[in-house]
Amino acid sequence: MIGSSLLNYRVIQQLGAGGLGVVYEGEHALIGRKAALKVLNPAIAHDKGLVARFLAEARAVNAIRHPNIVDVTDYGQTDSHFVIVMELLEGETLAQRLERIGKTDEPFTITFLTQLASALGAAHEKGIVHRDLKPENLFLTRYPDYPDFLKVLDFGIAKLMSEGASGSRTSPGLIIGTPAYMSPEQCLGDESLDHRSDIYSLGVVAYRMLTGRLPFEGNATQMMHGHLGGTMPPLAGFGVAPAVDQLISRCLQRQVADRFQTMKEVRAGLAALGGRSIIAFSAEEAAPPVKLVRPSQQLPTAPPLAAVPTKASPAPAPTNSTAPLSPQQSKAPGGDAVGERNSQREQLQAIALASKLKDVIHKRLQSDTLKLPSLPEVAMKAMELAQDPNCRFATIANELEKDPFISSRLLRVANSPLFGGMTRTNTIEGVVARLGLKQLLGLLQELAAEQVFASRDPVIRNAFRGIWEHCLGVAHLARDLSGVIGQQEPSTTYLAGLFHDIGKPVVAALLLELERTSTTSFINGAVWQRVVEECHRDVGAVIAVRWYLPREVARAVAEGETFDLRRGRASCTNVVRLANALCQREGLDVKAGDPETVARVIVQGRQLLSLTDEQIERATRGIVERVQALTQSTPEAENSTRVFDRTAS
Repeated sequence: MIGSSLLNYRVIQQLGAGGLGVVYEGEHALIGRKAALKVLNPAIAHDKGLVARFLAEARAVNAIRHPNIVDVTDYGQTDSHFVIVMELLEGETLAQRLERIGKTDEPFTITFLTQLASALGAAHEKGIVHRDLKPENLFLTRYPDYPDFLKVLDFGIAKLMSEGASGSRTSPGLIIGTPAYMSPEQCLGDESLDHRSDIYSLGVVAYRMLTGRLPFEGNATQMMHGHLGGTMPPLAGFGVAPAVDQLISRCLQRQVADRFQTMKEVRAGLAALGGRSIIAFSAEEAAPPVKLVRPSQQLPTAPPLAAVPTKASPAPAPTNSTAPLSPQQSKAPGGDAVGERNSQREQLQAIALASKLKDVIHKRLQSDTLKLPSLPEVAMKAMELAQDPNCRFATIANELEKDPFISSRLLRVANSPLFGGMTRTNTIEGVVARLGLKQLLGLLQELAAEQVFASRDPVIRNAFRGIWEHCLGVAHLARDLSGVIGQQEPSTTYLAGLFHDIGKPVVAALLLELERTSTTSFINGAVWQRVVEECHRDVGAVIAVRWYLPREVARAVAEGETFDLRRGRASCTNVVRLANALCQREGLDVKAGDPETVARVIVQGRQLLSLTDEQIERATRGIVERVQALTQSTPEAENSTRVFDRTAS
């Protein structure tokens, strides 16, 4: 499969394999976005029942939509292959973690089980039983604001209990699952098995985490016999606290009626131990409503360009939101502990709501119903004309003259010191001849991008004040660094830096639309920032494609959160990511970054691109003053300085 295409994705490498198929890493052919591709084993693709079960996984996950369950973005058939497209996760499975460290402590386990119970509760509300809970299907992601954020994987053998659900029934007596973690009724092949089977399996996972061993060991038959009638070593013998022992032991009751009856009850028990749900499922659990904070009030504005900030103190490490407060914390003066807990709760609610809003954005992108900025009509026409080698400059000029704003800006640029000198041109045809087609088309795209950031909506305009300056800084540094490296076209890296944040105002506009059409105010500043940060790259990559930017630009926009280790110096993405971190270090950013994280990214980028400290210092020298000059208030100064600085090298 390596190198083949599946649902617009090119297969890069195999990530893993399971009972029904193989999981590959894929890259979107158009925008370079990475994803996990789960492909049904062709040897069993002729079995209609297995195909139905395989596709039922995609439908099941789509129906749940919970932040602790892996996102499915697409699924379907291409040629003879059935494919599910999922988000590509970074981190490790619980199985890998346990193999490395043996067992986990109680605070971590409570945190983990709280997330797991929250996800399974959402699945059960949709009539879905997972039936294959095990450490291999529980993934710990490297989530920036919430370490070890759980993602539940592989609903491939999930049982859909809702009436009329496709693939909702399996053959009577058929035993499906992993013996080490099966419930007693699952071991018997009970056709009436329900959501309480998952409660038992959750208890087995918890037992394994706290003790470093399974409750019943041996071969598959021995383990199943253990679940049906064996006696497991008591948790107290492993030093587990009585309250934790009591909760897990109740999950592991052999008789279904003796267990917790719902995941809501499990979450209540975990809450008593210090656990907190990530998303509220009932009125009793719901947190007090958060007063709406407009983005213009919440988001920081850009720092003064002339004043580079001094090195800030490192941001505090994320705290464990599910750990109970110590007596010292609870008695902190001024209610600091209570405030911290409320802040953590709001952060978790932001994660959950952001996940739902991300789903809205991705659905609109897929259905092409998301309103995206477009190139001015005359710019589109000029680009089309430029593809014809026989097209005359006068023809392109006639098209550009139809837009007074663009034509006036082009005249100012062409008559700047770099291009005009002592000779002034007063015609657009003269502008086209003086700039050249390549420079002209790039400038048209840049002028259009600037208008996207200069939103007509005052809320968005105030919220993202300074973001255009940041993009200019990243663009110039990316161009200069690519000139040093010599493996990318400087104009391409310039555009990639310029467009790397162009999706942010678009996502912000959609959030305002959703909030304004809602009967209640539900988007606070934390949610606003999280959704913008997590969704803008997909939107920006689509804009780059529609604006006829080079494919490398779209790829750099989509993948800018991580370095491309395979391509190294040949990757435009790597250059832009390093330039972005350097701008943050120099104070050219609209958000306060963690200095330690920024420093780590710079070190990684320098090593990956084989750059010396002297080369980086030379590229960043005077960048604040350069960007300040680019954004002077007079249009003539703004345009002439920008074009001169951009093309100087």
